[in-house]
Amino acid sequence: MPGKRRKSPPEHPIERLLRAVSTIGQLEIIAGIDRSPEGRKAFWDDYKHINPPGASLDAGCQELRRRARQRAGLKLPFSGLKPMPLS
Repeated sequence: MPGKRRKSPPEHPIERLLRAVSTIGQLEIIAGIDRSPEGRKAFWDDYKHINPPGASLDAGCQELRRRARQRAGLKLPFSGLKPMPLS
């Protein structure tokens, strides 16, 4: 008799929302960062030192997704993701 397959837990609604996001601005809103020009600059300044430039964008978007999951009430780790060091 084959073993029973374990059902995956139901997906949290934030995951569907994060997949549907099509702009960085939408991701910033879901993550809850300050949407003023100064607030956005303060957030993205933490990532400007990462090279190559595309990697800094990826790192910033990963942090925005982490914050969105945290705001939605998910606890670490989210799907095996580990927090990124900001040094």
